[in-house]
Amino acid sequence: MPYTVKEIGRVAGVSPATVSRVMNGSGNVTAEKREQVLAVIERLTGSRPAPRSGSRVSSIGVILPKDPGCDPRTVLQKLSVLAARMPHRWNLLLLPPDTLPAELESRRLRGELAGILLFGHAADSPELAAVLTRLPHIWLNSHRCGDSDRTTLMGNEFAGRIAARYLLENRCRRCAVLSAPSDNPGFAGRISGFRFELFAEAAPCTTIELVLPQGENGFESLSDPELELVLARAMPALKQGAFDGIFSPEERMTALLCRVFAKDPPPRRPRLISCNHTPEYFAGLFPRPASIDLGPRMLAELALRELMRRISGEEPRADHVAVIVTPQLVPGE
Repeated sequence: MPYTVKEIGRVAGVSPATVSRVMNGSGNVTAEKREQVLAVIERLTGSRPAPRSGSRVSSIGVILPKDPGCDPRTVLQKLSVLAARMPHRWNLLLLPPDTLPAELESRRLRGELAGILLFGHAADSPELAAVLTRLPHIWLNSHRCGDSDRTTLMGNEFAGRIAARYLLENRCRRCAVLSAPSDNPGFAGRISGFRFELFAEAAPCTTIELVLPQGENGFESLSDPELELVLARAMPALKQGAFDGIFSPEERMTALLCRVFAKDPPPRRPRLISCNHTPEYFAGLFPRPASIDLGPRMLAELALRELMRRISGEEPRADHVAVIVTPQLVPGE
């Protein structure tokens, strides 16, 4: 049975005007009252209100991260593909990273947003996590929501396995992998894949743990000189192990490791393989490390296709994983 705004307001404990503002997506309504009204509407009718009829939804929001955890070159690659692949008469709407979750839902109700594409590696706000359950969205990176819900794009573990196979095929018998605290869940996935492949081949694997300055939760927030100093402090362990193959799972880290090697050469230069394939980091390096291309352009294209499916009302292909891209080896010199 239909319910009037007066009846909904009575159940929700707010005025009919507040109910009207929430349903129209206009006016000033606190996040608490907005959620209160929406919860009552969902309980009474079985669903949340859709955008206003007659509104033409033709915009997809893009939220970039506040933190520097995402490589800006990779972000630009993904954005260029998204802009080129947008359907006719659809637009990308760049949203500030501090956009309030209530504003996202309000724009959705007003018909201004059809869905969201999210860059970055974290959604720490419970309010944002709640809104995302009601708004078609796709993450363009491995990410976490809160402390327990972590999603690693599946290509990351496969990339680690490719790195291990590359070193074994090049007759490396003493392999190591660099590990560090990271804001990106995909970083740990690459390391896990590398370890698993070596274990499956009964090959030894040593993990070199990089120690970050006190108070730092992820190496991505370190400047180049700070990260280079962290790598320099790991040189004694690298030299002692006499490794002939090293997997450095991120390209800025790998480029800085090459700089450390140039200043303090190990007795034998190990074969290096990295991950992400951002060629700019390796400009001028010789020999150039091998790398693994995680396919940011293809990932962006597939993510957009999946988002359009969800906007059209189709069931998501997976609860957490947006797209699966097959990584490609880029041989070094």
